Amino acid sequence: MYLRVLSYSLFLILAVACGSPLQIERPAETYLPSPIEPALSEIPLNVDIDIKKLESSVNRKLTGLIYSGDSLMEHDLSVKVWKVQDFAFSVNNNTITYRLPLKIRAKYRWKVEKFGLSVSDEYEAQGTISVSFRTSVYINKDWKLFARTESIGYQWIEEPKLSVIGVKLPVTKIADIALRNSQESITKSIDKSLSDVVKLENQVASAWDMVQKPMLVNEENNLWIKITPQDIYVAPFVSKNNILRLGISFLTKIESVAGSEPAAGAPVPLPMFKQVARQPQPFNLNIAADVTYATLSQISASQLVGKTFTEGKRSITITGLSLYSSEGKAVVAADVTGSLKGRIYFTGKMSYNTQKSALEITEADFDIKTKSVLVKSANWLLHGLILKKITPYLTYNVAEVLENTKKEVNASIAGYKLYDGITLKGGLDKMNVTEVSMVPGAVRIKANLSGNIGFDIGDMKF
Repeated sequence: MYLRVLSYSLFLILAVACGSPLQIERPAETYLPSPIEPALSEIPLNVDIDIKKLESSVNRKLTGLIYSGDSLMEHDLSVKVWKVQDFAFSVNNNTITYRLPLKIRAKYRWKVEKFGLSVSDEYEAQGTISVSFRTSVYINKDWKLFARTESIGYQWIEEPKLSVIGVKLPVTKIADIALRNSQESITKSIDKSLSDVVKLENQVASAWDMVQKPMLVNEENNLWIKITPQDIYVAPFVSKNNILRLGISFLTKIESVAGSEPAAGAPVPLPMFKQVARQPQPFNLNIAADVTYATLSQISASQLVGKTFTEGKRSITITGLSLYSSEGKAVVAADVTGSLKGRIYFTGKMSYNTQKSALEITEADFDIKTKSVLVKSANWLLHGLILKKITPYLTYNVAEVLENTKKEVNASIAGYKLYDGITLKGGLDKMNVTEVSMVPGAVRIKANLSGNIGFDIGDMKF
C-alpha cells in the first residue's frame, strides 16, 4: 500500500515537472431547492368617496315634503316642512356637517276670551329656517355603511309674519315644535340616503373574492401573482380635498410564480369588519432575478483570462474559466498554464454585497480534490497568495439587473384591472436583496420589493 501511494505521488511530481496537465476530478454539479417564499403583505384597498358626488346624490334623494304633522301644541298647531334648496357638505374625517334650508308652513288655531266673549280663528304662516346637522359615518360588522344624524341648532332665514290684534304668534315655539317633530323623519331620511348610495359591502366582497384568483401580470414572461388573503383591517375614515377615504387593507400571502397558471387555493370567506387605529402598511412582494452561469463565466473570463499571477519564482496564467454549483457552493473551474498546467477547482460562497450592488465569491478555497493533488504537487500554489489575488476579480455588478427587474414588475402591475371599477395602482420603489442561491443554470437573487401598491376603487356609482 505504501509503495502504491509513493508511486502515485512520484507520478504527480513527474507530471508537473514534465509539463503534463493535471487530471483533477470535477466536483459534482448539484443544486439545492430554492423556492421563492410567499411574502406576508398588506394590500390596501382605497375606498375614496367623492364628497361632492355624494352630496349631489343625497340632495337628489332628499326632496320635497319632508315632514307633515297635525294636532301639535295641544291640537292647535299643524306643521309641514319642505326642503327649500340643496345643501353642501363639510367633512372632517367621518363627520359630515351641513345646513339644511327648510320651509315651514304652520296652521295655528287661536282663541281669545275677553269680556265674556270668545273669539277664535285659524291663521296660516310660513317662514324659512336653516337647520344645522351633523352626520357621523360608520361601518357595521357586515360591511354596511350606516350613518347617525343629529341636529345641532337652527337659525331663521325668514321668520313667519303674522299680526293679529290680541294674538301673539309663538314663532320660537313653532320652530321648536316643528323641529322636534320633524327631526326624526329628517335624520332617518338622511341616514337612509347615505346608506343607500354607498354600497360598500358589495365593493369589498367583490374585491375580496376576485383577489383570490391568480393574476397574469406579465404575458411575455408568463409571470403570475397568487394572493391568499388571511385577514382584513380597516383604518378610520380620513378626509382631504373633498375626498372621504376609507383605508382597508387585506393581510395576504403573495406568491410570484413564473410559468403555467398556479392553482387557486380554497376560497377564503370575507371576515367580519374590524377597525385598527392605523393606516395600511406598505405592500411587499418577494421576487427573484436569475443571472445565468454563462453570463457570470463570460464576465469572469473577460477579467481573468490572460492574466498571470506570480508566487515567488513560479507563476500561472489563466486561460479559461467557468462557473457552476456544487452542494450550494459556487465552483470556479480555472484552466491554467505556466508552472502548473491543467484545470483546478476552487469553491466559495456566492454572496451579495449591498454597498457595491454586486455578486461576489467569498471564503474562497480550493476544492478538496484539487487540494489533495496540490498538496503533493504544487504546495506553493496551495499555501500562497494567488487565490487571494484571483478572488477580487470574481465580482459581478448586478445593479442594472435588479433595477430592470424592479421596472418590469412595476410595468406588469401598474394599472392591472382586477375587474371593472377596481384597479391596481401605485409603485414599488424599495428593493432589499434577501438571499442568493445557486439554481440550475443561474445564480438566483431573491429580493423583497415594497412600496405603495393598492387596489383603488374608482368612481363609486351613487
